[in-house]
Formats: sequence, structure tokens, C-alpha cells
Amino acid sequence: MVSPAPAPPTPVGLGLKTCLTLLGVALAVRVVLALGTDVYFDTAYYWQWAQRLDWGYYDHPPLIAWLIAALGIHGTAFLCGTGTVVAVWGLARDVYQSREAAWRAAALWSVVPGGMVAGVWATPDTALLLLWTLALWALWRERWLWAGLASGLAVLAKFPAVLLGVAFLVTALKHRRLPRGAWGTGVLAALFLVPVLLWNARHDWVGIAFQLRHGLEGQGGWKTLGEFLGGQFAFGGPVIFPLALVYALRGPREQFLLRMAALVPLLFFGYAASRARGEVNWTTMAYLSVCVGVAGMRRPWQLAAAFSGLAVVLAVTLHLFFPMLRFKRDTALWRTHGWEVLRALSAPEKLFPEMKPGDVVAVYAGNYQLASMIAHYSGIPVGTAGLVRFSQYDVWPEPLVPPGKDVLWVEEDGPLPPPALTSHYESMEDPAELVGTFQGRRLHFFRVWWVRGKKP
Repeated sequence: MVSPAPAPPTPVGLGLKTCLTLLGVALAVRVVLALGTDVYFDTAYYWQWAQRLDWGYYDHPPLIAWLIAALGIHGTAFLCGTGTVVAVWGLARDVYQSREAAWRAAALWSVVPGGMVAGVWATPDTALLLLWTLALWALWRERWLWAGLASGLAVLAKFPAVLLGVAFLVTALKHRRLPRGAWGTGVLAALFLVPVLLWNARHDWVGIAFQLRHGLEGQGGWKTLGEFLGGQFAFGGPVIFPLALVYALRGPREQFLLRMAALVPLLFFGYAASRARGEVNWTTMAYLSVCVGVAGMRRPWQLAAAFSGLAVVLAVTLHLFFPMLRFKRDTALWRTHGWEVLRALSAPEKLFPEMKPGDVVAVYAGNYQLASMIAHYSGIPVGTAGLVRFSQYDVWPEPLVPPGKDVLWVEEDGPLPPPALTSHYESMEDPAELVGTFQGRRLHFFRVWWVRGKKP
């Protein structure tokens, strides 16, 4: 909420030329990563959603699917990523009544590793970060209608958007003041959630149940909490993460709302990490207001935060294109290169000499990520089979395979086709092999089985 006190004077910080340089480098890195890497497998999964628009999906609310359907993968990531930088600039300008502080906040956010990832590969975080910032900005200015619209859309992006409402209520309790217009904001935001809840009700609450299980159920403890904290140093930034804790606990009193918008997600997902293994990206929205807070700190802290984040971004980017180090399992390279070999599945008759064009009508895989990558690169209908994690593919009907037609089973370093699939077919051929490489390194090894003759 708008502070009753005047905006605090901002110390001398990063200069305009430095801020513009950081923004320019960050933009260039985003373009290079977007154009120089393969589609991320989670993004391919959301791209599959965009082929079947609905009010809900197994994993998340529907906004990311709608955006990809309207703007495409790269368009969604670029527009939301750029829009988030602009929104951070506007929020910081209003907080400090200073354009200089606004440029510092925007530059700091542009090199936060988690923000960089969301601005390159379209995921629910991509939309959430933009809408979270817009909602926070509207709440700060007490523009209740705009706050309700942005908050409602944020919930359509990702369920953890409700944590911003928690941060606002904590702030209202602190100030012992809940403006009348805030009630309308809450009602309007809740209305956006109604269609998603109705979709979940028709599908046994699969989406909401999954989020609760995924975030809070499992074998956690000090190990998973330690992994969470280590991930924050990498994904938030080696300096931004410690400063986030300092800002949240010791920041300016008049920025209490922004401080809670950082502290609430960090505490909630830190607690979740003590219960189950989580994902490092879950807390990315916390660093939005942290960048605004750091923009008002002393210049050495701003320099340390900006250039440590940039160092992480550049180091990872250089490794993705010019890998000098070798790891037993290079997860970064595995996720970003070598997937285009799956295009060969669009013409499987070239893999099996006896196959005729049109014999294969679908492809099955052992997990939703691989199935989604196959669909994206080959254009063939896909499904999952075997002992796999429940996903949207279990909500959708299976691909239609007429009697006598064939399918493919594809797995990476995995087992034979499961009996749940082969029991419905007459025979199976020895597998063909596809190898995905990058700069001479073998990253992917796929086996492709020809499963023949669907039984009546």
C-alpha cells in the first residue's frame, strides 16, 4: 500500500550508463538463448496444452497455454519477460519517486538468473512474474480495480500467486488498515479462479491435489532444505538471495508491503522444502520486490548484486554454447541441446525399411516430457504408457489407433515397451536408434521400437 511517509532519499547507486549496459547485455543473452537452444521439455508440454485449450490442466491453471496459443513460445517469453522489466521500472519509480532508482531496479532484475530463465523459456512463471509485478504495483498505488485484474490473471498463471494476497493481508494487519477498495480487489481476483475450480471439480481436483502433493508431500528434511537454500544462491543470485533476507527483515518500514512480497514466498517454499524436494524456480517472484529494495541500498551492494547475477548468467550461457567442462551428467546441456533428432520420427519409415508410410499413427513414451518433445518436433499424436507420473496425458483420451495400425515406443536409455502397451499389439520389431549430439558430445540416446498390428 502507498506509504503514509514520503519516499526515502535514494543513495548514489548504479549510473544510467551501467544500468543500460546491463539491460542491453541481458536482452542480448535472452535472444541468443532463445534462438540457439532447443525447446525446453516443460515448455513443449505447455505447447501441447495450447493445442487443446481449456479452463484447467493437471499441473497448472490455463494462462500459459492461452498465451502460447496466441503468441507462440518465443513471443510469450519475450513479451512477458520484457514486460516484467518495464513493470519493475514503474514500481520502483513510484516507490522512490526517482527515475534513477527505477533504472537500477530494472537493471538488477534483468540479470537475476531466475528471471532470465523465465524470459527465455515459456513456463507458468513467465506470465506469473509479469502479473505479480503489475498486481504489486497496483496494490502499492491502491488502484484496487487494476490490482484485482492483475491478481486474478496471476492466479490463472500459477496458484502460488495467492501468496501476494497473504503478503497484502500481513501488511494490512501491520498497519491496522484494510481499505474498503481492497475487498473489491479480493472478490474480483477470486472470480478469475472460479472457472479453474469448476474444471478441477469435474476432474477429481487433479490440478489442486497435484500441487499440494508436489509441494508438501514427500521425504524432506535438512537435506532438501539445504538443496533449496543452495538453489536460491544460484537461481536468485549469489548476492541477491542474502540481500533478500536482509531486505525482508530489516528493510525500510515504508516498504513493508514489498518486503512481505519477498518474505512470504521465501518462507512458504522454504517450509515446503523441509517437507519435500521442491524446485528452485518456485521462489522467483520474491526477487522482484527485492530488486526494488536493493535499488535503494548503497552502491557497493548494488554492484555486487548486479555483477554476481550477471556472472552466473554469462557463465551458464557460455557453457551452453562453448562447453569446456565435462560432467558425468551435464544436465544443462542435456536440457537445451540434441532434441531436434526427434524430427526423424515424423518419417519413421526411414528408420525401418519394411515400414510403409502411414503405418504408424501414434508414438508412446515413458514420461510426459519426452512425449511432449516428440509431439513438438515430429507432429505425430503422442501418449504415455507404463509406470509413469500422472500427467495431462492421463486426463486426455489416448491417441486413436485403428485395428491393424502401428505405433512407436520411444525411450531414452530406458526399458522395453511396457506390457500395458504391447499386450494390445501383435508383434514388435528390434529398435532403431537415434543419437542427439551437440559439438561432438552425445547428449541423448533414444531407442525406437516399432510396435505392430493393433488388435481389434
